[in-house]
Amino acid sequence: MISTTDALIIAKQNPYKGTSDQIAKLSISIAETFSSVSAQEFALYKEKTGIQPKIFSKLKVIGETLLKVEKHTRETLIGQFPESYTAIHILCSLPLENLVLAIKEGDIHPKISVREASTFVQQIRFPNKGSNDGEKGRWGNKQEHLFNIVRPNDVPMSKKVIDNLKSEIRQICLEYGAQLQVANPSGTTPLRHQERQEKASYWKSILNKELDQKWFDKASTSIKKQFNISSLKELHEAPIRTFTSFIIKVEGDKAIFWNDYGKAYISKLQMLSELDADTRQRYNYRKRLNSYLQDKKDLKVWVELVLEEGGF
Repeated sequence: MISTTDALIIAKQNPYKGTSDQIAKLSISIAETFSSVSAQEFALYKEKTGIQPKIFSKLKVIGETLLKVEKHTRETLIGQFPESYTAIHILCSLPLENLVLAIKEGDIHPKISVREASTFVQQIRFPNKGSNDGEKGRWGNKQEHLFNIVRPNDVPMSKKVIDNLKSEIRQICLEYGAQLQVANPSGTTPLRHQERQEKASYWKSILNKELDQKWFDKASTSIKKQFNISSLKELHEAPIRTFTSFIIKVEGDKAIFWNDYGKAYISKLQMLSELDADTRQRYNYRKRLNSYLQDKKDLKVWVELVLEEGGF
């Protein structure tokens, strides 16, 4: 049993951005408090911690997971966890037996990043989706990355040549007991472009949350006709000036824009800064983003949190 007074002391001494041990102590105290006090007391305690609700919920999940493990094993787990509550929360989505086994085998370690943790969990939970190059289900959870093969931009390669190269490399790999993973299935799209596409898709998903269908539906038909926008998708993909003007027109008040739609606007800019084909324009979007975030510290903190949760 733990009182809310003791739990608040633990919260003060163990920040969620601290060491893995501090994250674990805080998380366990949250889970224990949830089981020890009434719903009303817990809600008050949650508010007094000053921890954002989304982060608080993740810490509670971590604590509940750790409480299911016997003390000796729990200490081993905590010792191998990274110093990131987001990464630990992702890892805690694994079945308990997989989590313990992964720690013992060294797949989970203090240096594992959020993205690596997410990839690892996907490999364990959906093994068929984690394999590449048609080798369904053949990739183990433990493997060592040996080489990168790159094509200089001034060396053209047709699809036929790339297929031949892939076939010959695969044969060589088989002779040595290794396997070929195709990191870039097209063989022509630069890796950097692929990374930008991933990041843009992520920000698009955030934009969908910040400016959803329910909001769009309240816009009048006349406004939609005025801007020639008939769907939420068209609004999300509209030029930034059209996007901004549409929102202001719907709300009828420019003054509330940053307070109510700052996150949506920043998400849109982030998306454009990754998607635009013009390098100079992408730079301009990023410059504008940095300028806004310098002045709006709350949005800067929000962006950092969103990127951390996405593993970027």
